[in-house]
Amino acid sequence: MIKLLFKHLSIILLVVFTLTLSACSSANDTKKFPTGRFTSSTNPANEYEFKEDNTWAYYMGGLMSAKGSYRIEGNQWIEEGTKECSFTGTYEWSYDGKKLSFAMVGDDQCAPRKEATNGQTFVLSD
Repeated sequence: MIKLLFKHLSIILLVVFTLTLSACSSANDTKKFPTGRFTSSTNPANEYEFKEDNTWAYYMGGLMSAKGSYRIEGNQWIEEGTKECSFTGTYEWSYDGKKLSFAMVGDDQCAPRKEATNGQTFVLSD
């Protein structure tokens, strides 16, 4: 009886340990800025694509409407500026493994970037 109880307890502890490691691994993945293509949660015609080389492109109706480069500083996404908007724009980002959201830090003088990014949530495309 004690051996059986010990065996079940060992299995339960192993399962709990495995789940704990899995949860920690997923949490760490959401702290790194994600790459890939993301579709706007409010307008599926609008998409952002973020690449590992720190470049981005914004699409409207499948056509690229803007592109540029970015850098990440902690939880801030800093768009380096484009031909249309030569100055930087800074946004806090959060990512839950599927949804990427942005909130403006300070002010952004680039109206198109502000409209496309501030307060917006994008869903990772499959």
